[in-house]
Amino acid sequence: MRNGEPSITESDLIAFADGRLDDAQHKAVTDYLASHPDAAEKIEMWRQQTSTLQALYATLPTGPLPSRLDVHAMERRIRDERAAWRRFAAAAVVLLAVGLTGGWFGRGLLMPADAAPDPLLAEATQAHKLYASEVLHPVEVSGTNAPQLKTWLSKRLNRPLDIPDLKAHGFSLVGGRLLPSKEGAAAQLMYQDESGQRVTLYIVPSDDEPETTIRWTHLTTGASGLQALFWNDETIRCAMIGDLPKEHMQVLADETYKQLS
Repeated sequence: MRNGEPSITESDLIAFADGRLDDAQHKAVTDYLASHPDAAEKIEMWRQQTSTLQALYATLPTGPLPSRLDVHAMERRIRDERAAWRRFAAAAVVLLAVGLTGGWFGRGLLMPADAAPDPLLAEATQAHKLYASEVLHPVEVSGTNAPQLKTWLSKRLNRPLDIPDLKAHGFSLVGGRLLPSKEGAAAQLMYQDESGQRVTLYIVPSDDEPETTIRWTHLTTGASGLQALFWNDETIRCAMIGDLPKEHMQVLADETYKQLS
């Protein structure tokens, strides 16, 4: 009590707002509020908030909480879930290790013996993607000057190099360019049909590669996409790249093979 006035705490005010005081306490707070309007405003605000919450959640059940909301049960469930997740993660690590090990030791069963990536295909594909879509400068030397192109590329590759003529199959020579490669200098010849579809022929010099037949690979996934046909021919290695059906690419590659041999 202070100066003959009862000591009223905020807990008393909250209990008053909630209607949890006995008669004597209720009268003491009522007397206190008569001389403390700020406290009276605070209680009124609390009561309005309580009324709003009751209106919003009046339909919620008021009985005992269901067991699924029991704090201890929730804690046990979370602990069990974490333990299960740790077991799952450990099993996943084991399976991954087994899969990687099995994949490594079983790689020879699934991959053909000659399935190792060929630098020729990687270089030819990169060059095709870079220049086949070029509009202003697709080539260094135009196909209208085929004799000069032949002389220049033959000299730089240090090989007698013919320029295949594919007009009979609907493709005209756009021209060619010189490129770097793992083997040294590389030549890229570009051909185009009337619709603007382009194929490129990538040639690198070779000294010790055995002659092979034409081989094929699909460079991209899906029903369509880049196709590559590649072969070794005595002193050169070749790859023809294009976004054409395999049968059409095969015809162009066969004709190229004949003219270069």
